[in-house]
Amino acid sequence: MAFIQYHLSVYVFLVFLIVVDSFPTCKYVNEEETEVVCNENGDTSYALTQRLVSDNNKTISISLKGCKISSIDDGSFHNFLSLKYLDLSQNQITELKIGALDGANQLIYLNLSNNFLSEIRSGLFNQTINLNTLDLTGNKLKQLKQGAFDNLQKLGHLGLSNNNLQGKDLDPFLFNHNTHISYIDFSANEMNGSPDTLLSTMQALEFLNLERCLLNEVPTFVTRRNLITMKTLILSKNEISKLDNPTIFINLENLMKLNLAENILDQINADVFKPLKKLKVIVLRENKIKYLPENLFQNMKNLANIDLSHNLIESVPVNAFRGTSVKNLNLSNNRFTYLSDNFCLELRNSGAKLTKFYFNQNPWQCTCLMSLLNEVKKLEISYNSLYYDGKYPVCVTTKEIFCKRHDSFNSIYTELYDDIASAEN
Repeated sequence: MAFIQYHLSVYVFLVFLIVVDSFPTCKYVNEEETEVVCNENGDTSYALTQRLVSDNNKTISISLKGCKISSIDDGSFHNFLSLKYLDLSQNQITELKIGALDGANQLIYLNLSNNFLSEIRSGLFNQTINLNTLDLTGNKLKQLKQGAFDNLQKLGHLGLSNNNLQGKDLDPFLFNHNTHISYIDFSANEMNGSPDTLLSTMQALEFLNLERCLLNEVPTFVTRRNLITMKTLILSKNEISKLDNPTIFINLENLMKLNLAENILDQINADVFKPLKKLKVIVLRENKIKYLPENLFQNMKNLANIDLSHNLIESVPVNAFRGTSVKNLNLSNNRFTYLSDNFCLELRNSGAKLTKFYFNQNPWQCTCLMSLLNEVKKLEISYNSLYYDGKYPVCVTTKEIFCKRHDSFNSIYTELYDDIASAEN
């Protein structure tokens, strides 16, 4: 998910920089001359120094994105009494000394993404206590020491993705003073071994991203009782192999979206998702799931979008989806050869609102597939019709031309299907 950006018409005063050979190009972007955009000019790096940025007390926003700034001297933002938005992203800043932001007391948005910061020093934010959004994405941060964010008690959005953080090195009390964070992104860091209490003081967290964090299990720090406020949890592209604890999500009863795509899941407890009473979207794409428990999603009344594509599912019990409000169901690229008779009708009769259903790229028995295609057409359910235009092999059959709805026959048809697929390749 892209980090939250602010787009406002604001008062901006002209920005000056010291350079070795040339200045960045700065120009007003509106007739009122209230906003300035600066672009780098040449190959040299620039040093932002004291009093070389105008201290006009009407300045509300400064954008120095991609200006090859390498350092910021103390007092560079002295007397910016109205400054609220500061973009220093895509530069070459390696460190921020204590005092670098002093003077910008009204700052609420600070973008430091895509620089070369390796450390956030305690005391850096002493005078920016109103900061709400801090983007540190794409730096070189290796650890965050206790006290780094203590002064940011109004912090709501924090981006830490694509750094070099190690969960085992994070201080368990790192966020003790940041109770109002609603959005935090740890993606593309190594978060195994993170302290169980890492987020224990947060009272308003709604969005948590842990994609590509090398996790081999759902970490305890994301399922604590205080995180009842969470609405979106992203755990995709990790190495989680099982969800065998039925109470693991018991504290996340307000969760609306759960993304577990591209893990190595092959074990799922039948009751593991039951506490998620408000869940609307679940993504289990690209795992190693073979078996769906009979009541996996049963009676989860708010569940509308289910993605189980690109797994190894050999049998699909209609009961697993009864009582949901499923609207979009993706079962493509699995290993089942049939579905129960009147599968879609049974779902609709149990409360589902099925309008889009993908079931392509399975080793279908031809008679079973024809039965399903007739049903989705009759019920006007959208499906991936491109795969059924006669140009692609989509099913296999034997001399016994009827739908054998029993798992004992699956191996016959999957072997036939695999033989045909191998011959084509």
